[in-house]
Amino acid sequence: MREFNALIIRYSEIGLKSPSIRSNMERTLQRNLEETYRNEGVNFLKIIRRAARLIAYTKDPKVREVTKLVLGISSYSPSLETDADLDSIVNAAKLVAAWGEGSFAIRVQRVTKEFPMTSPDLAKEIGARVKESTGRSVNLDNPDQEIYIELIRGYAYVSDERIRGYGGLPVGTQGKVLALISGGIDSPVAAWLLMRRGAQVIPLHFRKSPAEEETFMKIVNVLRRYSYGINMEPIILEHGEFLSEISRGAREWTCLLCKRRMLVTADKIAKEIGAHGIVTGDSLGQVASQTLANLEVESRCLERPVLRPLIGMDKEDIIKIAKEIGTYDISISYKEGCPFVPKRPKTLANWKNFVKIAEKLGQEEI
Repeated sequence: MREFNALIIRYSEIGLKSPSIRSNMERTLQRNLEETYRNEGVNFLKIIRRAARLIAYTKDPKVREVTKLVLGISSYSPSLETDADLDSIVNAAKLVAAWGEGSFAIRVQRVTKEFPMTSPDLAKEIGARVKESTGRSVNLDNPDQEIYIELIRGYAYVSDERIRGYGGLPVGTQGKVLALISGGIDSPVAAWLLMRRGAQVIPLHFRKSPAEEETFMKIVNVLRRYSYGINMEPIILEHGEFLSEISRGAREWTCLLCKRRMLVTADKIAKEIGAHGIVTGDSLGQVASQTLANLEVESRCLERPVLRPLIGMDKEDIIKIAKEIGTYDISISYKEGCPFVPKRPKTLANWKNFVKIAEKLGQEEI
């Protein structure tokens, strides 16, 4: 049975920052971890910073899944913490060796350098003692079990697994953005990708039907699990009446007018709430409103930048992320198509003609 007493948590990109920024990001990551554990019901004693790692003192097996929700983490390992003397490390390595079978290898990293032996010499010594104790063979190239030992300021952490996190930066370290989220597959992924870059996301939904709004709220509840400790209050605006009003006269321009109205409205709201940008799920050429010509018209003269993290991604890549983060099944459960989409939507718009159509329909404000 795997019994651990600590979780060692690693980050990558945070370590490249200047000392002051790194310290602030470490504190935010620590807070986000604590809030995630509390909200997800993980039992833990405390979380501390130790050199270039965070250490969570817990024996709760739920940490294997729950820790993955915290963005900014590159990997983590359920570990045995022990004093960093040779006999204690060997004893811990023998206990971890009992979790596996077949050949093994010892991987040592001195995160801080107080221990007198080099990492290769320490790995040889511990490997020899584990081999003598267990009778198992050593295989450094393709072992059945890898035993990891990390030495940090007088402590050793021994484990045999490295669980990958999503990387990126801690949510809340890069300011606020307003994310347009529908009931589809793409926009939740776009919002999540900005969260992974450290942004606080405020979801904005333009309501066309009760069913779509319900789907949107389910998606928001999934995204909230990646954002514990950071406020995520959704904004919902009525949009169906506008589409019903303009669709009869707009015809092929309906999708462009729809998207432009959403972006202009989002730009005003972003200014009011102090958001630095607008996030959309646009993927180049995927639908009529996402051609380069149409994107240019839709985004013209906005004060806030429009961030499009999916712009160069293939649909299958987007679906893969949606499945991974837990929004895909919710999105495909929404079966309603947009009733206002014209048979032949405009794909190569220009600003001059768009302005004429908007003025004709009494929509000069967009």
